[in-house]
Amino acid sequence: MHITFLDRFEARPGRILQWTPSEISTGSTYPVPPTSNQQLHLAGSRGDTTWLAATFDVPGPIDTDALRASFEEWTSRHDALSCSFSQAEEADESSALFVDVADVVDLRLREETVADARTPEQVRELLGERLDRWCNPFAFPAYFLGAITREDQSTVICGFDHAICDGWSMSIAITEISTLYREYTRAERNPIASDLLPEPGSFLNYCFRESATADPEPGDHRISGWRSFLRSCGGDTPHFPVDLGLPAGTMSPQGTDTRMLLDADEAELFDQNCADHRHSSFGAILASIGLATTQLTEKRDTRLLFPVHTRREPRHNHTFGWLVANAPMTVTSMDDLHSTARAVNLAFHEALSLSSVSSRQVLRSLGPEVSPTRRDIFSVSYADYRTMPGGSRPRESRPGDSQPAPINPQQLSRVSSADDVQFWFSRTHDGLAVRTRFPAPAAQAVFTFLGCVSEILSTP
Repeated sequence: MHITFLDRFEARPGRILQWTPSEISTGSTYPVPPTSNQQLHLAGSRGDTTWLAATFDVPGPIDTDALRASFEEWTSRHDALSCSFSQAEEADESSALFVDVADVVDLRLREETVADARTPEQVRELLGERLDRWCNPFAFPAYFLGAITREDQSTVICGFDHAICDGWSMSIAITEISTLYREYTRAERNPIASDLLPEPGSFLNYCFRESATADPEPGDHRISGWRSFLRSCGGDTPHFPVDLGLPAGTMSPQGTDTRMLLDADEAELFDQNCADHRHSSFGAILASIGLATTQLTEKRDTRLLFPVHTRREPRHNHTFGWLVANAPMTVTSMDDLHSTARAVNLAFHEALSLSSVSSRQVLRSLGPEVSPTRRDIFSVSYADYRTMPGGSRPRESRPGDSQPAPINPQQLSRVSSADDVQFWFSRTHDGLAVRTRFPAPAAQAVFTFLGCVSEILSTP
């Protein structure tokens, strides 16, 4: 899985197709409200979408009947894809949001030709317009289903508003859609998803269980932990430790960067080195962030958030939705990478315990004790795509692979505005990479920081 942004998407020209519902039954309002993540995301959306998209390649031109059937089969499989959101009608609950559940059991899709894109720039422009338009959480469907058809090799594309998906879900989407498409292009054309794919699990039931969880008591040790962490941030959320040259409260056009830090062989040696020194690879990545901060600012402590998936039960391994929590971490720089990483590993389990209370519960409990000065938060994410549905494979399929996998899988995000920095580290069979989002005027500061991180990680 190559993790990138729309403005860096490697897009060959071709005819862009889209599949949209021919009829929509809007269903009824679901009796359970959205999750904490969804409520915070939607309340801050200001009418804009924050979408995630994924692509994979298939041989030859698109078999349009096979892809339509695959999309229809797949969308009826995951209940998150039946959701859109609406504001509550009651004036005193104007900030509340509820799920509208559409009837997608008999969803039928129709094909539309968007345009013939003659340059990569046109592909990105047209896809960006469609993804922005269709991945709208306040309308159904909150997703885009399409393809770029070419004579030699085509690209299947699916995009979703973040309210109904997470990064893990992107792996689920391309793995399952590619499996269905491969079967539908065979002569019999009658695959049964339940025979080909694992049980998906219900995202709406996940939402129900979260809503039934009582808020922690004020004296709960997890609230105390969050209070201590946020106080150490000055009553603010954590922010990038190097001066960005951007006043608090000022949004900027978003800058983007993607780079490979370690190739396949180097990443294998890195993982083994981490194991030999009794800490995790993610611990070493967080340690490199802390050590880079110390090199550039002389600060020993670096405070950040890191997302953790909440797929704690096997029934949610293949659930499409947004199943993520946030954990706070203070990285204290020690003598070297390995001693710092071991300290991170010790703090990691306490951080995980704090992630069991949602961001919304934390904000409700602490109230005026927390006053964010920026819209964005400094966060560091790590995903090992080798452990996700479908598993990581090299970007080009190889003869003799034990199981077919999506060809040239890519995950891309929207480019919008930013006032802080987020890192997404990804481990695949190709190596260790990082994708970075930041305020464009801060590019030099971010690139200098990334250079320090790269040097630290590549040193034995």
